[in-house]
Parts: sequence; structure tokens; C-alpha cells
Amino acid sequence: MNDAAGELEESRLQKAVEMIVITPESATKLVDGYRAAFEKKYKREPESLEDKHRIAAKIIGRYSKMSAAAGAVTAAPSVIPGVGTAVAVLGGGATDIVTTLKFQVDMCMCLVEVYEAEASNEDKKHLAFTIALAGSVEQMATKGGKAAVMKTAEKLVYQYLKGPALVTIKQLFKRASITFTQKAMAKAIPAGIGVAFSSSTNYVLTTVVGKVAVAILAKDVK
Repeated sequence: MNDAAGELEESRLQKAVEMIVITPESATKLVDGYRAAFEKKYKREPESLEDKHRIAAKIIGRYSKMSAAAGAVTAAPSVIPGVGTAVAVLGGGATDIVTTLKFQVDMCMCLVEVYEAEASNEDKKHLAFTIALAGSVEQMATKGGKAAVMKTAEKLVYQYLKGPALVTIKQLFKRASITFTQKAMAKAIPAGIGVAFSSSTNYVLTTVVGKVAVAILAKDVK
């Protein structure tokens, strides 16, 4: 892939994912539901860091299962709202990467709401995209055990969070495009940037991204 083609693919990928991820407002509504369930069960509001961890675990579990389910079906565009439209932006073969990144950004948007509820919607969006993309890309690119991947991913996210938000997100989409393309080529998949993830791969990938997000966000609220 030459530089011009890579730039085009990266911008299309970014556009496709941004079209279908949930908004910070929608994430707030979802998390409010978890808060209400927590309050009903424990007869108090979820205020401590441990309380937030309980809610975060449920969110990670939910999105990991959704990501696994998407990886198990062959017609994801027909069962996940908006994905068909997003894939049309990129062309065939992009379903897996678009759906995977969507669920990870959605998850991180909710996790940011759990730990950084007072942040502006724009800051929540930038933080969610940065954590989701950096965590996912690093896990795909790094060889080693889960502990090593998480440590490297956390370090990478912190580095990206220091940069200008919009530039950072653009850089991460470029890395995602390159990384997922390399995986696709290794699996001998036809041209495109899609990767035929299995259900179990999607589950693990999304779970680790969620844990990286919690590790970073929890440090910020201590």
C-alpha cells in the first residue's frame, strides 16, 4: 500500500467508524441504566472506585459478548445497525474491522462516562477514541502475553493522550488501517482491510481493550 492509498484508506476507515459509534449522550443514558441497577441492588449510589469498577466490569462483559457475536456471523451488516452503510464507504472486506472498532469505541465511551462523568462530551469522545484505537492496535501488533500487551498498550495510550486530540485520532486510524491490513494479508484474505476475526478473538480483543481503559481511567480519578 503506497502512502497515497494508505492515507485514503485511513480516512475512509475513520469516516466509517465515526458514522456508527454511539454519541457521548447515548453512552450517558446507557451508564445511567447501570447506575440505576446498582442503586436498586445495593440501596446506594455508586460513588467509590470499587463501585465504578463493578459497573465497568458489566460494561466490558456486555461489549465483549456483542463483539464475539458479531465475529460469529457472516452477515454483520444486516444485523448491526449502521454497519452496512459504513462498509459501503470502504467497500467489501471491511465489515470485521468496522464492527470491531465500533464496539470498542462504544465500550470506551461508556467507560469514560463511568470514570470521567464531569468531562465535556467532546473530551469524552476524544478520550474514548484514543483509548479504544490505541489499545486495539497495540494488542494486534504486540507479540507476548496478556500482561505484556496491557502494559505496552497503557504506555502507548498515555503517549497519545499528550498530543492534540484530532491529530492523535487521525494517526491512530492510520495505524489501525496498516495493522489490520497486515493481519488480513497474513491470512490470505482478498484485497481490503477486513480481518476475519473469530468469535473468541473478538471477545479477547475487546476485553483487553476494556481492561486497558479501566486501568487508565481509574488512575485519573484516584
